[in-house]
Amino acid sequence: MRKVTLSIPVTVLALCLGAAQVSAQQPGRGNFQWYIGGHGGVTSFRSPLTGREYIPMAGGDLLITARRTGLLISVDQGFGSDELTFASFEIRDSLDNVVNSGDQMYSFQGLRRYSATLLAYPVKLPNIQPYVGVGLGIVHTTSNSLGPFADGSVESHLSSSAFLSGTAGLEFRLGPFSAFGQYQVTTKHGYKQVENVLQRRDDKILFRRIDFGQWTLGAYHTLSGGLRFSLGSARERAGSGGY
Repeated sequence: MRKVTLSIPVTVLALCLGAAQVSAQQPGRGNFQWYIGGHGGVTSFRSPLTGREYIPMAGGDLLITARRTGLLISVDQGFGSDELTFASFEIRDSLDNVVNSGDQMYSFQGLRRYSATLLAYPVKLPNIQPYVGVGLGIVHTTSNSLGPFADGSVESHLSSSAFLSGTAGLEFRLGPFSAFGQYQVTTKHGYKQVENVLQRRDDKILFRRIDFGQWTLGAYHTLSGGLRFSLGSARERAGSGGY
């Protein structure tokens, strides 16, 4: 499975390079453009139980370019299969004494990531353009198994985290199209804690449960490639005629 998922971005990048050579004489994209497109690849992360994992991913993005900068807004979905993790818990009484503790096993089926990245194009070449970027976003797991609370409040809180990211890639201009390959690394999943009341008498909490930990470990690494289509100019241009 890992060999298959790792071959996806390599294949996409090879296709992009071939397309760029064929279209080398076509006009490149201009400044101040809107682009919309899709991408696919592989995302890697570490599970606290099974170690390094690789899962296929796909998503969509919107790119707004200026002369040497751009804003990239992306949504990614990773497709896993019973990825295992756990969180620790403590049950405390009204005097804040720990009366029970342990680990709770969970599983999830995928990862979803929302991100915004500010890009910079340091070199202007006729048909191939490198770029780098920094960004931020939110990641959370999908299709979580339910733990001790049926409403999923613990899983929802523990499985989501904000992140910072760094991006580097190559863009291949194909007339109105823009093919690309890129690598992105994001900061690790944050340490989270959630508390639930187990027993209450009048206004006094008798027992409460605290779940805490990191859903995944270490940074997320993503290698992807895709294609975008120009929607036209991102700014109004002066013209004559009309109102």
